[in-house]
Amino acid sequence: MHPSYLADLIDYNYWANRRLWACIEQLSEEQFDRHLDYSIGSIHVQVAHMMGVEFWWFNFLSTGELIFVTEEDCTNRDTIRTKWDETERMVRDYAARLTPDELARTVKPSFWDAEQPPITVALAISHILNHSTDHRAQTLAGLWTVGGPTTPQDVLFYHFDRAGIAWGNE
Repeated sequence: MHPSYLADLIDYNYWANRRLWACIEQLSEEQFDRHLDYSIGSIHVQVAHMMGVEFWWFNFLSTGELIFVTEEDCTNRDTIRTKWDETERMVRDYAARLTPDELARTVKPSFWDAEQPPITVALAISHILNHSTDHRAQTLAGLWTVGGPTTPQDVLFYHFDRAGIAWGNE
């Protein structure tokens, strides 16, 4: 796997996250915090979880340290967005340093069970990005449920946007 491929997927991830945030910013506090029976709860919980996973995984890949997002990082939209933007900067800095050797390096978080084998950095990044896409889709369903706006997150629309081509949604 070439580092530029994953760097492009990371760029797509943050393009889609910004589109998601544009929808979230239009919610009332009640809509943002409303409990949803689908997935892991409210939109608040969904985005805090998604950001938290991105933070701890990429921080672990970059530094080897296991640092988790705290409740203080997730008290409201502003604190979550601030930590999300910090996470994006960290991830982009790490992605800019990716090499084939780094992608082939194996890692294993210390809290994994003994029988869980190490994985390559490339697989870890693929997991993180797929995890975020999954929770973005769940959050978009939640936005629709609470009466908020939604947006497509298709990777093709990201590529059309990068090319300056209208794709009929704006």
